Amino acid sequence: MMAEVLDISAGALASWLERREVPTQGGRRGRPPVVAANTRAKIRECYTAHYGQWGPRVLADWCRRERLGDWSAGTLAAVIADLREPQEEVPVPVRYEMTATGVMWSEDGTGFRQRGRKQELLVVQDEHSRRKLNWELVDGPATASDVERYLEQAFEQYGAPLVLKHDGDAIFHGPRIRALLERYEVLDLTAPPGCPGYNGKQERSMRDVKSYERAMRRHGDRGPLEDRIRVTMQDLNEDRPRPVLKGRTATEAYTEGLTPLPDRRLFGEEVESRERMLLRSARSRAEARKARRLAIEHTLWRYGLMEIEGNVSHDFLSEVGTE
Repeated sequence: MMAEVLDISAGALASWLERREVPTQGGRRGRPPVVAANTRAKIRECYTAHYGQWGPRVLADWCRRERLGDWSAGTLAAVIADLREPQEEVPVPVRYEMTATGVMWSEDGTGFRQRGRKQELLVVQDEHSRRKLNWELVDGPATASDVERYLEQAFEQYGAPLVLKHDGDAIFHGPRIRALLERYEVLDLTAPPGCPGYNGKQERSMRDVKSYERAMRRHGDRGPLEDRIRVTMQDLNEDRPRPVLKGRTATEAYTEGLTPLPDRRLFGEEVESRERMLLRSARSRAEARKARRLAIEHTLWRYGLMEIEGNVSHDFLSEVGTE
């Protein structure tokens, strides 16, 4: 009767009912295992024989070669799940905040187009307060001369920071900027490759600038781009209360955070000493490349100039723990 209603043969119905009675791995009745038991055993033996180094995708190709079936990587991952070594959890990025004004500045640029011409906005800001200390709109892309000029203006007006953080653009490794930083005894901190979040405060600031400027255009402001950027900087520095700054404006946080900084020569010598130690203990080129960054981070922490709250490298805490 049921076979007739379903428009299938009685044999097909009986076969389906028989398969339903096969218990699952958990001992419950229901859908049978996708991979037959003998095939599962062979797959598991293969995985173990190769010391767990053949992942599900490799095993899928092996199964096809051995005519064991055409299984998806997800299916095979379930077959070997209990044999696989636990995966290390990806560490949550440690966050930091500067505790005072002038400890660290960050520099970045972003592109604009005005009347068909490409222009680049250069911005340098104080990491503690998020205050934009200087900016300049130049015909893009910016040259080393452009960057040198606007940074030196900020150094002269506000006093040079202990550390200047940037994204590693080639300009910062050229002779003009190297000479500028050496003249003002500013330590150079390059963000690790592929980690834009390391310079996250500045990245967010550039998004804020572009968002405000676009909003002005949408609301009918068709004046010069430079004028819109000037209004944007007024908003970000002087007018906008910032939740991250406990409701203060960037300028208020900048002023309240002013405090005497350590002797920059002694500070630099301690960074150099720490970097040499890290280079001696480096086990790979990757560890050697990050020695400078870790040395700066660690020295800032030792001086009490950095609290572990905002974006910093994953391996900073382990480095601190070696003390």
